Amino acid sequence: MSKIIVKLILFFKIDILITFLKNQIHLAEINRIERKSGNKINYVDQGFGGVKIISVNGDYSKFKIDNTSHLKSDTIIECSGGVSIGKYFHTGRGLTIFSINHNYKNAEAIPYDNKIIDKPVVIKDFVWCGANVTIVPGVVIGEGVIIASGCVVTKDVPDYAIIGGNPHNVLSYRDIDAFLELKRAQKFY
Repeated sequence: MSKIIVKLILFFKIDILITFLKNQIHLAEINRIERKSGNKINYVDQGFGGVKIISVNGDYSKFKIDNTSHLKSDTIIECSGGVSIGKYFHTGRGLTIFSINHNYKNAEAIPYDNKIIDKPVVIKDFVWCGANVTIVPGVVIGEGVIIASGCVVTKDVPDYAIIGGNPHNVLSYRDIDAFLELKRAQKFY
């Protein structure tokens, strides 16, 4: 029986149709976010979930992304507290960004109360982010930073740093002179 089902799927190309329909749903969601936020979102489909940009209060005006930047599959961005992504941002799939936190200090309930604290996230220009990275609320990521796959960014990152780990550590720095020369020559990807 299972062989017959597989033959029918292959004959009618149902698997291709399902993939096509999933992609159309992802593109429709991105179109909706573009209308709500006023941003152009460059989406790179890598075969998994689409892009989810969430605002707990329904206000997408605090989400900003430059039109030279792109997001990949399985990206989740909670933008209620503000998320700003600069020029030529590149990411692997599975990026997660949070911009709000619960009030656990001076809370009126345990483990936290229902007050939301806005903590904007700023990602400056020319940042390269590996797959499955998490960025916590209130972080500023400097220009030209490289973030290793699986990294959890827990505090501000200086310009040109190469970071990795959970919580992140500065592993090294880019060749700043070479970076600035490429920037001056406008060699962007």
